[in-house]
Amino acid sequence: MPYNLSKKICSSTNRVLKKISNRSGISLVEAMIGIIIFTLMFVFIFRAFAPTATASHNLLRGTTIAMNACNWYLNTLEQQIQYEGALQSSDLGQKDITYLFKGEEFSEIATLRSLKITSDIKLENNLYNAKVSITWGNKENDKERTHHFEMSRLLIQPDF
Repeated sequence: MPYNLSKKICSSTNRVLKKISNRSGISLVEAMIGIIIFTLMFVFIFRAFAPTATASHNLLRGTTIAMNACNWYLNTLEQQIQYEGALQSSDLGQKDITYLFKGEEFSEIATLRSLKITSDIKLENNLYNAKVSITWGNKENDKERTHHFEMSRLLIQPDF
């Protein structure tokens, strides 16, 4: 490369760099492009992390709600045993208890679709074996992709 040509390239590059470095701020077009890119990225990221976005979000949210609901029911049984001395015979066996979770205190459980809650309580000697099962789907009447959570606890009947 001849010396004059490289000198011309260097001088033109220096001129462009000086123009860029002398500019203060950004142009309106650059700002608008930046806002559009940010908005598009924000919408896609927000949609990806929204609670109703995917089945995995429904599984994570539903599992924590199911844990709380099962724990509440088993604690209620334990209190009933401690205060009354025993459970009623109508509470024993396998029952559908979905209706118990329709109150205001369980407003978050309404987010679970196709909800079914069952309890199975057995008494052997002075020991209750209580099991609660919760099944829910990703949408209404979902039979294919259901999620399931189960919790059991041994409860002792006091000797009065």
